[in-house]
Amino acid sequence: MNEQQNHLQNEERAKSPNRRRLILIPIILLLVLGAIVYWLLSRGKESTDDAQIQGDLVPISPRVSGYVDRILVQDNQPVEAGQLLVQMDTRDLRAALKKAEADLAAARAQAAAASSQTALTERTAPANESQAGAGVAIARSGVAATERQLRAAQAQYDSALAGVEAARNAVDSAAAEVRAAEAQVGAAEGALKQAKAGVEAAQAQARRTSADLTRARELFKGGAIPKQQLDAAEEANTSAQAALEAARSNVESAEAVVKQARARKSSAAAALQQAEARLRSAQAAAVQAKAGVSVAQAATSEARGQLAQAEALLSGASTVPEQISLSKSQQAAARARIRQAEAQVRATKLQLSYTDIRAPVEGIVSQKTVQKGQFVQPGQMLMALVPLRNVWVVANFKETQLQNIREGQRAIVEVDTYPGRKLRARVQSIGAATQAKFSLLPPENATGNFIKVVQRIPVKIVFDQPIPRDMVLRPGQNVIATVIF
Repeated sequence: MNEQQNHLQNEERAKSPNRRRLILIPIILLLVLGAIVYWLLSRGKESTDDAQIQGDLVPISPRVSGYVDRILVQDNQPVEAGQLLVQMDTRDLRAALKKAEADLAAARAQAAAASSQTALTERTAPANESQAGAGVAIARSGVAATERQLRAAQAQYDSALAGVEAARNAVDSAAAEVRAAEAQVGAAEGALKQAKAGVEAAQAQARRTSADLTRARELFKGGAIPKQQLDAAEEANTSAQAALEAARSNVESAEAVVKQARARKSSAAAALQQAEARLRSAQAAAVQAKAGVSVAQAATSEARGQLAQAEALLSGASTVPEQISLSKSQQAAARARIRQAEAQVRATKLQLSYTDIRAPVEGIVSQKTVQKGQFVQPGQMLMALVPLRNVWVVANFKETQLQNIREGQRAIVEVDTYPGRKLRARVQSIGAATQAKFSLLPPENATGNFIKVVQRIPVKIVFDQPIPRDMVLRPGQNVIATVIF
């Protein structure tokens, strides 16, 4: 019995190496086959999981400064190209447009008047010159006749000249005083108008600051602005009210000055009347003795005045070319003012059109920071649009993977959000430098502490098929990109 057991044990020991060989051979064959399959499948393609969905981020900003009146979109809302996003307050620009249109109308009226003046000058100038020459000849004959009469009566005139001359000097002095008083009245009235205009401006500023204070209080209650801005609005309102009171005080002072100036004018007019009365008395006393002299003087003065007027007309008529040139220059200047006013109207209308901020492209609203009533400046970012129909993949391949990658090669994209679903794509372009070169602090390998690091180069991959409607692709999502070559 023991011999039989030993014999069986020896047989089992002899069979064990053969069984191990039978088990190891299939395992080795499976490993070799797996290596061959892996090599065949991995040959002709490169893959990386350092890849993300990319897309355009379109910033939305105003082109004019002003207050926001309406906001018509919310975060994550889809919008169409040209859709109104934000509307700004247009009252200031509309007032500026009305002023520009009024300036344009005034410039056109001035141009029409200048054109009519040029045509009138060209038609009437030659006839006026001939008529003025004849008038000068007649006026000179009249002056010669009256001068002869004056010399004949001069002896009788000398005795009464002193009294009349003294009275005339008094009249001139009184008249000068009247003119000075009138000038003072005009200046005082001008100052009064200016003071009243200041009151109107101060009232407008006070209303504006009061409205701003009311709006600031509402915004402060809503937490849209800090307390410092509310205090600034209250200080501005207080200053405007003080300025209004000061402007009203200026009006009262200007009215007092006007009253004083008018009183001075009345006094000067009374003095002038008295001087004129003395002049008339002196002239009446010398009438009988100096009647001939007075008549001769009057005739001589009238004749000389007519001669001076005729010579002035002749001098003006002889400058026909200069007058025509001046009129044409005025006409050209008026036309230039028209073009300037038209340009201002167009510029104001363009700025008014900028108050409607519209979507430049179709996309999704993101990063909306604008609030109603907020004062915005040109270039200030209000929100961003992400056009989701135009997305692509940026795959950062290692530099050792780029040996066989070329533009136009097929690619497969698998989004981490949808594992197992693959999208067809192609290589559009290969980056011009490594990602490290575009970093804030690019590496400097010449520092003496060089450590070789495999660099990554971005490859832009675009989709060759429409994005399925049930797939949500957003910039920044991770993907696995495989390039087949």
